[in-house]
Amino acid sequence: MAPDASAAQRAYEEIKKEILDGALPVQSRLDVEALARTLGLSSMPVRQALSLLTWERLVRPGRHSAYEVALWSELDLAQLYEWRGALLSLALPSAASGPELKRIVRTQPYAEAVQAVMGLIEAEANLELRRAATNADERLLAARKAEAEVLGDVQGEFEALVTALADRSRRASTLQRAYVRRRINAAPALRQRVVLKALPSNGGPR
Repeated sequence: MAPDASAAQRAYEEIKKEILDGALPVQSRLDVEALARTLGLSSMPVRQALSLLTWERLVRPGRHSAYEVALWSELDLAQLYEWRGALLSLALPSAASGPELKRIVRTQPYAEAVQAVMGLIEAEANLELRRAATNADERLLAARKAEAEVLGDVQGEFEALVTALADRSRRASTLQRAYVRRRINAAPALRQRVVLKALPSNGGPR
């Protein structure tokens, strides 16, 4: 790999990790020169990394030649939940191990469990579907972390859905539709909660 490509890949991985970890919440300003200094790189590989993250819709162009961590509109978020549900439906029925699906949902935090369960169900799907699913999961991560505060017992709800999927129950499709619809309907409240969680402790602009 060429040195510039290697530097851009490192910048991409480190910035993306901070976004997904929540260290860079939604609407955080991403200054190219400041990121370059922090990462010990020139501005070019940082710009390349931000361009790729923009293509993945995790980042968007901001003011004064900077970027910012992307925040969905209410409609975007609702459609993203609907899209994620459609991708899961395309991968069903799945050969994923039922006991393993149940183990994941019992032992991992909710947001991570959702991504892990869906990834296991979709493991044998075609590459295009898996790439689309991974991108949707990454874009939904902040919203999923806010779901419990808005919707209540999401862990129990998801466990019921996973149990039905693992057991190949006839109720699975009904539970899946209800699971997705509930989040589509809650998109405005979820977006608002994510924005509030992203504010600094003094409530001022980040």
